[in-house]
Parts: sequence; C-alpha cells; structure tokens
Amino acid sequence: MSEPEPVPVARVRRRRGPASAGPRRAAGWVLVPGLVLAVAVALGAVAVQRTESRLRASGQEAPATVTAVVPTKSSYNVDVRFTTADGREITARLKDFPRDPGLATGDRLRVGYDPERPDATLWDVRDPLAFTGATIFLAALSAVLAAASIVTFVLLRRRRG
Repeated sequence: MSEPEPVPVARVRRRRGPASAGPRRAAGWVLVPGLVLAVAVALGAVAVQRTESRLRASGQEAPATVTAVVPTKSSYNVDVRFTTADGREITARLKDFPRDPGLATGDRLRVGYDPERPDATLWDVRDPLAFTGATIFLAALSAVLAAASIVTFVLLRRRRG
C-alpha cells in the first residue's frame, strides 16, 4: 500500500486588532487627506483674495503702445510697451482677450500693472480686476471637499458594525 499524500494545510489569515480596524483605517485614510486638501484649497482662496486686495491698493496705471496683436486658437494676446512710474521701459504681453480687443499695432491704451512685477502682472484697465469668481469657486470647492471627506468618513465608520 502506498502512503497517503499529505494534504496542504490552508493558511488562515489572522486579523490584526479588532474586527473593525479595516474600515476604521480606511475612514482615516479618506478623512485626513480630504481635509488637508480642503484646507489647501481654502488657503488658495485666501491667497487669491489677498493678491486682488494688494493689486487694488498698490497697482499702478500707465499709457501703453500696442506693438502686436497675436490671435490664438480661442483668444487674442496683445503685446504692449510702456514705462513704469519709476522709469523702467517694459515690453510685455496682455494675455487671453476672449474677444477681438479692437486694437492694432501703434494704438494706445492704459494698462494696470504690479509695480513689483510689471512684466508679468498687468491688465487692460478697460476690464477691471475681477478675482471674486475665482475666490468663490475655491471657497466652494474647499467646502465640498471637506463635506465629502466627513460624509465618507462617517459612512465607512458605520460599515464596521
């Protein structure tokens, strides 16, 4: 007679900690990053609002000369040259006019600019600064992220029972 072959023993998974540790851990992995992201987005909203306030308080205006109008796929860019209040000659680009700005090379217009970065932060004063929409969007997104994180946390915690 032949000897019986040994039957492999099934491995038994051992749970670490109480039976509800899995859902609890998952709940924490949802809540913490969700709230961190919500806080980061809220801080972005604060930064946008502070930038708008700073530009309204310290922004300067200057007459500018259009050096080129550059059409893009969905908008227009306008290259301008102007002199800052402290005498620096700046050549910069006004970006993303959603419609034809009605300007041609040689035309004059007034631009607003940030005295700290006049070549990078400037705008056509015909279109006033409007950061309110971005601020509201970021604040609402922050609230939605926080609420979704909390609701998911609560639902995962309830699943343990």
